[in-house]
Amino acid sequence: MKPLKLSSDLEMAILSGMMKGVVPKDAVRADELSKIGRIVLASIVALDKPTAADVALHASEVLGVSKDAVSGYLLALAQTTAGVETADILNKVRDKQLLIDLVNEAGSQLTKGTMDLSLLSGLIQSEGKASHALSSVAERVKDGLPPKPTGYPINSLPYLTRTSGGVMGLWALGGEPGVGKSTLAWQIALDVGQLVPVLVYDFENGFAVMMDHTRDIFKDNLPRIREWTKQIYMRDSIRSLDSDLARVPAPAMIVVDSIQKLPGSVEHRRSSLDRWVHRLEYLKKRGYAILLVSEIGRASYGGDAYIGAYKETGEIEYSADFGLQLLESSGGVEANIVKNRHRPFRGPVAILQRKQAWRFKELAIERSDSMEPQEIN
Repeated sequence: MKPLKLSSDLEMAILSGMMKGVVPKDAVRADELSKIGRIVLASIVALDKPTAADVALHASEVLGVSKDAVSGYLLALAQTTAGVETADILNKVRDKQLLIDLVNEAGSQLTKGTMDLSLLSGLIQSEGKASHALSSVAERVKDGLPPKPTGYPINSLPYLTRTSGGVMGLWALGGEPGVGKSTLAWQIALDVGQLVPVLVYDFENGFAVMMDHTRDIFKDNLPRIREWTKQIYMRDSIRSLDSDLARVPAPAMIVVDSIQKLPGSVEHRRSSLDRWVHRLEYLKKRGYAILLVSEIGRASYGGDAYIGAYKETGEIEYSADFGLQLLESSGGVEANIVKNRHRPFRGPVAILQRKQAWRFKELAIERSDSMEPQEIN
C-alpha cells in the first residue's frame, strides 16, 4: 500500500496524542507526515516522556534543526486536542486508502486482461500485518532469541525430518521418471495433513489412481482413509488457485506434482515456469509451505545429484529452501539433499524402500566409518 499523506489536522492530532501518551508511538509512519512532522516524530520516538521543550531541544541538539523551525509547529501542537479515538480515526483513513488501492489494482489487472486474486489478497494481508514501528535487533531480542526455525514433521520419515528441519518454505523434490517422486510427495502430504490443511495439485496421476494407491497404503480401510485425508484437498488443475487460497488460508501446505505440467507459454516455456516459481515463492512468504515435484533434465539421468538438475527452470535452484533429489540404488531409492538453507546437512541422507506400493520406509545412511544403511525404528 502506498504511503498515506495525512491532513495537517490529523497529523497534529496524532503527534499530540503521542506526546500525551494516548496514541502509540508506532501509530504512524514517517513517510505519512510533512517534513516538519517527521522531525517532531523522530524526537517524540527518541524521548521517554516528551514535552514540547524536550522535543525542541532534541530536534536542535541531536537532529540539527533550528528551534525556530519547530517552535511554531510545537505551539500549534500544544493547542491541539487529541484523545484515544485519534488512532481509530487514522485506521479508518487507512482502510479507505486500502480500498482505493484495491480498486486501482483490480482495474489495472482487468485492463491487462488478467485477474490475480492472490495479489489482491496479499495486498490486504500485508497491510493488515504491517508494523509501522522500527526497532533495533537488540530491542527485538531483549527477552531472548526466537525459536530455531522448524517445519512440519514427516512422522513416517524421521531421519529426513531431522536433517531437513521439517517441511518449511519452498521444497523441491526431483528425480528421474518413475523413481518415486509422487509416492514421496503423497506420503509427505498425508503426514503434514495431520497438522495443517494441504492443497494438492496433481497433474500426473488423477484422483482415481491416487485413491487406488491410498487404498493400498491403508489396506482398504475406508474410515482410516477418511480420517487421514480430511484436511487434504486435491485438484487436477491449478486454475482455481486463487479461490482455493481464499478457502484454505495459511498456515497450510501446497503440493504441485509436477511443476513441468503447469500451464504456460509453449514459446517461452522456461520463463513461464520461472514465473510460477516466483508466484509460489510469494505464497511461501504468506505462510504456506510449498512442495514442488520436478523432473530432472535428460542430461542428468544416471548422474550425481545436484541442485542444477531440475528440468526447464533455473529458478528452483535459487528459490528453493530445500532441495531433495531421488536416485535409483541397489537398496532402493537414495535420497540426496542438494540444498538445505536451514540446516547444515547435504548429501545422501537415507535409502527409501517401498513399504507398500505407495509408501516408503526409511533406512538411514550413517555417515561414520560404516556407510551401511540401518533401519529406523
